[in-house]
Amino acid sequence: MPSRPSSRAARLGALAAALGMLLVLGVLFYAKLRLSSPHAAALPHYPDGPDGLKALFTDVLKAADDTDRDRVHDLMASTFMSDDDLRALFGPRAAELAPRYHSMMETMVNRGSIELVVQVYERKLDTVEIIPIDPTAASARDTDKAIARALVTPLKIYDVRLRRAADHKGLRYDFFFYRNGHWLTGNQLGHVLAVGAEASDAGAR
Repeated sequence: MPSRPSSRAARLGALAAALGMLLVLGVLFYAKLRLSSPHAAALPHYPDGPDGLKALFTDVLKAADDTDRDRVHDLMASTFMSDDDLRALFGPRAAELAPRYHSMMETMVNRGSIELVVQVYERKLDTVEIIPIDPTAASARDTDKAIARALVTPLKIYDVRLRRAADHKGLRYDFFFYRNGHWLTGNQLGHVLAVGAEASDAGAR
């Protein structure tokens, strides 16, 4: 008689099935339903500085390792910028960036929460690495430089990498900063801004 799957394997199977359904049907309707959560108010407070961001993602990693997709979702959703945050960071450009940002965050918070649980299990991710971003450094990426140029108010920015302790590479999350007592993320807005800068440069030639 075949052995019954463990409860964790069963939960992962259910998450994989849910992810497949999202990929088939599209994430938009699900994202609008799940973007806010009734459990979000119960989240702990994470202080400013690298240690505070590490504490947040340590909780994300633990929830993913426990296959607690709802907890991962709530923690990720807590980093969603409001339209006021966007305006404070990018001034008049906020209006054009908002639709792209909302779409990217809906994907990260919803489908991304399921994917992270599966990735943590399959790749045995166990380490949170905080990466301070210096857009003036020689090693700075084009996306980091584009963010720095677009900001109307300078910010301390960090990226986060989830990886195995023995590895140097892993899953990287971009553009985290602290504002009004909360950790927030610009997600992949750096890529949007960098492409826009390239287009402007090409048009100026």
